[in-house]
Amino acid sequence: MTEILSVENLALGFRTEGGLARVLDMVNLSVRPGEIVGLVGESGCGKTTLARAILGTLPPAITRISHGRIRLAGADMLAGPGEATAGAVRGRAVTFIPQDPFASFNPLFRIGTQIMDLMRWKSPRRKPGARTGLYSPRRRRADRAAVIAMLDAVQLPQPERLLRKYPHELSGGQRQRVMIAMALLPGPRLIIADEPTTALDVTVQAQILALLRRLATERGVAVLFTTHDLGAAWEICDRVAVMYAGQTAEIAPRESFFGAPRHPYTRLLLESLPQEGRNPVGIPGTVPSPRAAPPGCRFHPRCPRASEHCRSARPALAGGEGHVTACHHPVMAPLEAVADA
Repeated sequence: MTEILSVENLALGFRTEGGLARVLDMVNLSVRPGEIVGLVGESGCGKTTLARAILGTLPPAITRISHGRIRLAGADMLAGPGEATAGAVRGRAVTFIPQDPFASFNPLFRIGTQIMDLMRWKSPRRKPGARTGLYSPRRRRADRAAVIAMLDAVQLPQPERLLRKYPHELSGGQRQRVMIAMALLPGPRLIIADEPTTALDVTVQAQILALLRRLATERGVAVLFTTHDLGAAWEICDRVAVMYAGQTAEIAPRESFFGAPRHPYTRLLLESLPQEGRNPVGIPGTVPSPRAAPPGCRFHPRCPRASEHCRSARPALAGGEGHVTACHHPVMAPLEAVADA
């Protein structure tokens, strides 16, 4: 199946007063139509930077891309003028669901006004090259009908009444459903969801996850789902990619990821989860600074299986059947057998 998103050997850094911070180091990732891929890892591992690189919203004055490419819906996101890419792809082929539904709306304008502003510029009915500011009454009526239908699809009751409300009149779950609707309205090929359930209570989280899963399947939209919550990754994702200190550590189908992870970092992440009858085990040490990343495998200072080879040579992603790991000494036993291995 053709990939909607392909990130190949992406190396990216930021210029700082202390030197170049190498935030992403030869990252690889792909997402197929209708697939939800989870992107997990500790804070500071590069998940948000990768998402912003795909969207093309990193600050150009300090960003340095030294290697690799990003292809999205057939377009090379790192080639050509930035404005042309932004107009043709961002907000159309790829859209974004933010983390905080409480801070994502302007409190001074009604929900309908803000959604229709989006449709004015990003509606699939807007012809490429249309004159700036032109919004015919005919297209506006069609866009409004599409908005009402989409709000109904994300299970928001009385959508016409909701459009007249201000953001503060909606609950957190309702606002996040509106965000999902806005992400779907341009007819994207890929949605990047940046921890979209973090600010919601547990019951509403489950509803939002189920809604995302259903809509992705029904509409064939690919989703890149960044999260700290491994439970959410289990509920919604088809595959899971683990990042550590800007490197891709492991990519696996959901069942293999949770049942037989091969990278020591992945195993330690899963062992840190609370489980009945067992105290959670923390990961010693901290994520290294991107300005002073260790050579070789960046996880080796914290890895119980590290060898001299790990300290000098960066491991490449290797494996088969969709399960690849960047580790010189992968663990091949099921997770339940770790203690006995």
